[in-house]
Amino acid sequence: MQQSTKRILSLLLTGVFFVAALVIYANLIRPEYKEIQKLRGSLIAKTNLFDEQKQIISQVQDLLAQYQGAAKLREVVSLALPLDENVSSLFQQLFTISQFNRVAIQSFALRTLAIQPSGLGTIQMELKLSGAYESIKAFLQMMETNVRVMDVSQLAAQSADPLKRQDLLSYSIIINSYYQQ
Repeated sequence: MQQSTKRILSLLLTGVFFVAALVIYANLIRPEYKEIQKLRGSLIAKTNLFDEQKQIISQVQDLLAQYQGAAKLREVVSLALPLDENVSSLFQQLFTISQFNRVAIQSFALRTLAIQPSGLGTIQMELKLSGAYESIKAFLQMMETNVRVMDVSQLAAQSADPLKRQDLLSYSIIINSYYQQ
């Protein structure tokens, strides 16, 4: 074979390979490349949707945590300032404090005062107590730190009956307790 024939065959074979490469590119690679572009677009859209959903879930969880915190706060405030008069609970607390401090409740009277414009109601209690000075002092300190908001508006001490024990005194106390309306 001559050199020119070899060259022509080589060019012809190169041309056939080039045409075959174009056919393969047009029929096999290009459609798959379009499919890859579609899949990439779908992946990006789904990733964005996932990130948005993740952010929304995070915000909902934050709101739930805030709501639970608010519910706990409301529960604590309801203990300190109940939503109604709740006189039985009030008397039970005072009775327990008096028993703990060895103070006897001689009499108990209560009066509900007018509700303030802020929506705060007041129950005024008048107690007659008897006990030692230290016991009354401990009673007042426990009442101050009690969960329910109470304050002493008046305190008076009277001497005890001379026939009874000398270390016991009689006390008249007016206590204000508050509730929400």
